[in-house]
Amino acid sequence: MTTTTHAPRLTLEAQVRRQTGGRHVQTLRRTGKLPGVVYGLAGANVPIEFSAAHAAHIVHSGSHLVDLKIDDKVEHVLIQQVQYDFLQASIAHVDFLRIDPSRKVKVKVPLDFRGTPKGAKEGGILEKQIAEVDVETLPLEIPDVIRINVEHLELHGILHAKEIPLPAGARLLNPPDQIVCQVRTVKEEIPVAEAEGGPTEPEVIGRKAAEEEVEGQAAAPSGKQVAAAGKQAAAPAGKQAAPAKK
Repeated sequence: MTTTTHAPRLTLEAQVRRQTGGRHVQTLRRTGKLPGVVYGLAGANVPIEFSAAHAAHIVHSGSHLVDLKIDDKVEHVLIQQVQYDFLQASIAHVDFLRIDPSRKVKVKVPLDFRGTPKGAKEGGILEKQIAEVDVETLPLEIPDVIRINVEHLELHGILHAKEIPLPAGARLLNPPDQIVCQVRTVKEEIPVAEAEGGPTEPEVIGRKAAEEEVEGQAAAPSGKQVAAAGKQAAAPAGKQAAPAKK
């Protein structure tokens, strides 16, 4: 069973940003504000500034749609992109996209898995493959989250993307056969040393090569030994070949 939830649309008050550049952005952040931009629907790109705390509250609420109030004028916008600082801890910039309520948009909707699978009683665990899905729908119909009940999943049971019911008029953009989650068994890994009957002596790096070098030196005679042996073998032959003096 799958359900979708919609959070109430929130309002964010903003002002047109008259100055741009890195120094101005740093000044904004020191005063508790953030930079952003609103664009779309053949309108101009408008740089804006707004409360950092209020923006963080809206973003973390999971809401996609926002009523953006700029200088007493309200625009219906979609949170298009959220940029974070290098530590991924704080919001650094937000892009807002103007929307037409009659035109569909593409968004990512998070998944919320609920319940304990039947297969868990047989030693299985729920393994989640994806945390969100891509959906195309009307702006006012965008769900903030899709809740999936996984209690019916048996051991080795699999839930595919095509099995996720969506709100009327919405279309799933993920591959239909993409695995969303599955219940699998847990296999205990046996250490290699125990499997072979006991611990093995750790290999000392460089020792094997050194041992092979020593064995090679013992097995192969040196160049001087070879030369001496050659002289000893050649000397008698040379004496026998020389004619005796009369």
